[in-house]
Amino acid sequence: MKEFWLLLRSHIKTVITSITTMGAFRFISFVFVIACFLLGSYYLFFRIFTYLLSVEMIGPGLTDRLIEMSFFVFFTMLLFSNVITSFSTFYNDKELDFLFSLPVKPTSVYLVKLIENYLYASWATMILAIPLVIAYGVTTRAPLLYFPFSLLGVLIFPLIPAALASMFIFSLLRLFPRLQARDIILLSLGLIMALTFLYMKITNPGLLKLFETENERELLLFASNLTTIGGSYVPSTWLSNILRGLSTAHMSGFFYSALLFVVSLAATILAYLVAKLLYVQSWLLIGEHVARRRFKRSLLSFHSARPTRTFLMKDVLIFVREPTQWVQLSMFTILLIVYIFSLRRTPMYFTFPLWRTIVSFANFAYISFVIATFGVRFIYPAVSLERAGIWLLGSSPLSFRKIIAMKYLSNLFLAVVIIEALLIFSNVVIRTDNSVFFIMPIIALFVAASLVSINLGFGSRFPHFNEDNPSKIAAGSGGIIAALASITYVGISLIILAAPAYNYLASEYFNRPVNYPVIYSALAVFVFLNILTIGIPLKIASRSLVYADF
Repeated sequence: MKEFWLLLRSHIKTVITSITTMGAFRFISFVFVIACFLLGSYYLFFRIFTYLLSVEMIGPGLTDRLIEMSFFVFFTMLLFSNVITSFSTFYNDKELDFLFSLPVKPTSVYLVKLIENYLYASWATMILAIPLVIAYGVTTRAPLLYFPFSLLGVLIFPLIPAALASMFIFSLLRLFPRLQARDIILLSLGLIMALTFLYMKITNPGLLKLFETENERELLLFASNLTTIGGSYVPSTWLSNILRGLSTAHMSGFFYSALLFVVSLAATILAYLVAKLLYVQSWLLIGEHVARRRFKRSLLSFHSARPTRTFLMKDVLIFVREPTQWVQLSMFTILLIVYIFSLRRTPMYFTFPLWRTIVSFANFAYISFVIATFGVRFIYPAVSLERAGIWLLGSSPLSFRKIIAMKYLSNLFLAVVIIEALLIFSNVVIRTDNSVFFIMPIIALFVAASLVSINLGFGSRFPHFNEDNPSKIAAGSGGIIAALASITYVGISLIILAAPAYNYLASEYFNRPVNYPVIYSALAVFVFLNILTIGIPLKIASRSLVYADF
């Protein structure tokens, strides 16, 4: 264990060094954005829980089941994200060649990499779960012991999927060392989707029937049939039971805290034993297979065209050759398709035109947040993925300003296709009014243009040229700032657009006069905001690359 602590201490020193050399402005911006996001998330969850707990009959039970559903989704996504990052962390990391050449035990290397993989795969979950847990405790007036035990449970909870993912990867690659990253990711994606489908088909959780309630009788029946989501043996259920038990000072909270701790420790020990048997052997087998692999000539070597077209083709090849990129994009698309068709499960709310308009505005807000997430995951790493070739691009006939312009236009095209398709299909399902149906796609063009610019600007300002994993690039300090800046932009835009939306509803359904000065002023402020959010980040991106010392 002494070797493990030495390796862990060196990694901690590296992190501290990167923070101290970050620069005052970047560090203050990072802390400020994180604090704003945590406070905003806390306020949102607090308002949701306050409202739900005030609803008679169904409120408390629905609150508990929503928390269970949230943790169940977290657990499923953590399994998949750990599998994706495990291959890069345990096999493709350049640091491994150096670590395995040191006189240290392979198990010490494994434990350090397990912690690294745990942090990379679960930071997004923690940043959402922590304000959720605190808001639930404040809303239910939980005792003081609730907060340390529940937060400790949130920190321990991701260890289970991290250990399971490492055992799955080691066993799979020990048996099939010729598998490539895309094969493993596709296999794990298919397995997780199959298990989720079977769970939905067999258990048919009652919470999903909420939107099918048409009258008070069905609502009462729904409230009486609420059951545990995920089953009693799933760690997400234990974590939700910790919150429920500790908030009422019941002993079950302490029991499930001990159970979660023991199972997490057992899973880690079991993963340690599996790594002791399989990790080094599978790593050596993969290294031998890579050494014997025949490298084919790049398609670009046969491609003679204009520099602009060649550059765009290079970006396409980088995307195609990185399995985590297109597999996560496929998963992203599948989830959105499921979301659109799930809108058809709400017949009670789509009966009245007023509700259809309100839901369409909420749908626009949701899609905007989705595009913000998409930008951080796929657009922010675009510059960093050039890696060591960035200096070659700088010495080519293409200037950095033109390179940024081409990356901006290509990513903008993809973002516009996604946001417009989502809006059109979802509004067709919702049966939105014609005026709203035609105005929203125009507004969406501004939103897409600004979000692409924000993420490309921050990605150029805070690049990571020594990292080849897009997920780790997006999980860095610059990626977190870009994510929270994107969410802040979407929030401000929705606040500005709320005034015209309110005036439209008031005039259309309540026969109130239209306040044209408010509408025109709000639209002018929205356009001015987008001029700033499009122009300033692009200018920062160009200047950052032009004056960078590669």
